[in-house]
Amino acid sequence: MTRSILFEGLFVHGVKRDSYFEAELRKVGFDRDDLLPQYPMSLFRKCLDIACRCFYPGLTVEEGRRRLGHQFVQGFARTVLGGAVSAGVPLVGPVRFLKKFPEHLRFDTSPISVNAVQVNERQFRLDFRASVDLSPFFLQGVVEEGLRLTRVVPSIRVVRHSPISFTLHVTW
Repeated sequence: MTRSILFEGLFVHGVKRDSYFEAELRKVGFDRDDLLPQYPMSLFRKCLDIACRCFYPGLTVEEGRRRLGHQFVQGFARTVLGGAVSAGVPLVGPVRFLKKFPEHLRFDTSPISVNAVQVNERQFRLDFRASVDLSPFFLQGVVEEGLRLTRVVPSIRVVRHSPISFTLHVTW
């Protein structure tokens, strides 16, 4: 399960209102106008797939999910909690942002864990593990957009190890 803030950040505040998209979301069990406290991670993946088809039909699934990761961060900043969090991100800088990133995921009740390893002054490795299929490209977009808030231009490479583990190699 995952808290509704993930859904709210992306599907309520991150993407534009679209009647077809919203109808497709309702078909799989998500109504953006009637948020529940939490949802299954499997539903989030279904909604990501729908969003990719609706908003990025000409792109690969990987690129569509990466862009949705950007939109999540932008939408999360429009929530009450996200507004408070994102206001401080430019002050912490990229190193502290990446060191604290695992704590931000622990806020969630999802079964995802991440280990942040600083490789050198401007390089990190984020090792993700979970008991569910993960979307590395969505998280790539989240980390990219979060780092942009710290006023750096990141470069992130995804290395997928299995359906439930991957590494993001981050430089700036």
